[in-house]
Amino acid sequence: MKLFKIIILFTLLYFLPGKTNAQENWVFYSKTINVKDYGGDNFRLVAMVRSEPQDDSASARLWVRADKKNGMGFFDNMWDKPIRNEEWKTYSIDGKIDTGAYQLAFGALCQYNGKFYYDDIKLDVETSKGKWKTIFTDDFENNSDTLERGQYGFNNDYTATITDAGNKSKVLLIEGNNVPNYGVNNKVGKFADVNGIKMYYEIYGSGKPLLMIHGNGGSIDAFTKTIPYFSKKYKVIAVDSRAQGRSEDDNDSLSFEMMADDFASLLDTLHIDSAYVIGWSDGGINALLLAIRHPEKVIKLAATGANITPDSTAFAEGVWQDSKRYYDTSYNKTWKTKQEKNAWKLFLLDWNQPNITLEQLHTIKCPSLIICGDHDVISVEHTVLIYKNIPQAYLWVLPNSRHATLWMYPDEFNKKVDDFFSMPFHVYVHSH
Repeated sequence: MKLFKIIILFTLLYFLPGKTNAQENWVFYSKTINVKDYGGDNFRLVAMVRSEPQDDSASARLWVRADKKNGMGFFDNMWDKPIRNEEWKTYSIDGKIDTGAYQLAFGALCQYNGKFYYDDIKLDVETSKGKWKTIFTDDFENNSDTLERGQYGFNNDYTATITDAGNKSKVLLIEGNNVPNYGVNNKVGKFADVNGIKMYYEIYGSGKPLLMIHGNGGSIDAFTKTIPYFSKKYKVIAVDSRAQGRSEDDNDSLSFEMMADDFASLLDTLHIDSAYVIGWSDGGINALLLAIRHPEKVIKLAATGANITPDSTAFAEGVWQDSKRYYDTSYNKTWKTKQEKNAWKLFLLDWNQPNITLEQLHTIKCPSLIICGDHDVISVEHTVLIYKNIPQAYLWVLPNSRHATLWMYPDEFNKKVDDFFSMPFHVYVHSH
């Protein structure tokens, strides 16, 4: 398994909500087929696809998933092979149906804005060596879409119709219109020369400046549920941290201190003296270090899911141990691609860092809202430690929440943070 897929898997296991939420920027249409009689057999999903992307990262894909009673088996959604070709071309996914799989789910997946066309979808199974059997096919000629909109891929920003492609041929057309495209919005996205790299950022709204910093391996779209709320009254500056998103960094070394300095330099480049700051996960660490290293730049900060040490005392039970097992098995590997090398660099960032002392926390001058979920990847005890060592701090632990507090409870998160930014900081003293 390639490293970037492992990082994504780690993110899914520990960072995302416990329940599946409808995504903001993608949709899928699918079919499920009973495959109890085909366990262990090879299969191939084939379709004609073409794409008219409007956003830089918009794409069409095929996807296949094998479902077993004890969990998911084979899975491929062409993560590293997005379809952006405007000419019709045949694409396929090949694999083996897991023994014990009771159904195969498959179909079309689209992301961001554009027009995405599908035709001649076919699923074949190799029943014996060299002999293939077609168990599903659809050319859409009967004006009947046999693919169904996914339960969790439901998204009203997409429409699906059977349309005439010429030569009396019908095809499935999936259109994405007004799909949130934070992080790939070419209309507002810009690059700034910052500390030897080109840093990508997007600005939304007007008012007091508000800097948003995402987590490890993420990008601006981490704030898909946050930007719309705050851009109504703030000038939101959403940033891709170095070596992440569209901000590239070819250096071998990476540190939170480097990134904190990047954000300070970006604010200088934008002629912004100081800003409010929201940081999630690694972004929360960056928010703390920005306030430590550049105190004049931070008016108030809200940090959710941040840690100050890279050891087992900072993490919920099992998380650090899982990371250690991965480190032990991967340390001496030679990463073949630039993407794999960069993902390993990001893994090592969280493995070796941060190393923020309590004395450094004592120097933070701005009011701070320190946040975590009660089932966060960062332990509640560690979050309380951070809170207790910042002179002007509030603590907020969200009940029934994992690491993605701002995704699991966006309305509560946005209002609580907005209220914190808007109201004066008060120290409450209980008299006895």
